[in-house]
Formats: sequence, structure tokens, C-alpha cells
Amino acid sequence: HDLGKIAVPDSILLKGGGLSDDEFGVVKTHTTIGARLLSGSTHPLLQMAEEIARTHHEQWDGSGYLHGLQGDAIPLVSRIVAVADVFDALTHARAYKKAWPLTEVLDQLNRQKGRQFDPAVVDALLRVVARGEVTVE
Repeated sequence: HDLGKIAVPDSILLKGGGLSDDEFGVVKTHTTIGARLLSGSTHPLLQMAEEIARTHHEQWDGSGYLHGLQGDAIPLVSRIVAVADVFDALTHARAYKKAWPLTEVLDQLNRQKGRQFDPAVVDALLRVVARGEVTVE
């Protein structure tokens, strides 16, 4: 889903701290670049990957990017990847932050239900975590 980040300079991707508006604008290009790199295939899996690359930063309430899609207008696969991506990002250390404890990650996902994330997708992840089927290192 983040294939397009190969075109984003490391100085931005690995920056410790917040991004300027210009830097964030560069980061946002990864969606269209990734989709373009994956485009043109007749294989269903690559077609789905193109769709995910293009739309995984859309948000349930319409405040995401690139097209401001909202709710069910966002492809289901992208809604799933959005939750999985944030779960992964928050539970692992990055150049700009420490890993969050699992309880805080789950609280954050719950706070963003109906805003950033599809509530049904968040609830599905919470059920998987409750069953112990997700481990965080």
C-alpha cells in the first residue's frame, strides 16, 4: 500500500518530529505514485493493490486524502488496510516515536471509530485482539 513512498526522500520519511505543510504534501503523493506503479495489470490482486495504494488514506468521515471519499465510498480493502496500517505504526517504534502500549493503541482506534476508521473494521480488529490472535512485539 505504501509502494509510492519509494519516491519520497528519506529526509522526509525519517524526519524526527512534525512535517511542514510542504513536506506533508510530498508524503501525500505516495498514494498516486504507488497506484500509478501498480496500474495497468489485468490480474485481480494487482488491481486491488492499485486501489489500496490510491485510497488507503481516505477517512470514514471524508477528511482523508486524496479524494475525500467518505464511508462506504471507500473500498472495503482500503478501510481494512487503513486500520491495519495505523495499528502497525502505533505498535512499532519509528524514527519519530516510540511504540505505544497495546492498550493505548486500542483506545486510539476506538476514539477514531466513525471518524478516521470504519467502525465495523475497528470492531473486527478488536475481536481478533481479544481472542489473542494478534501479538505485538
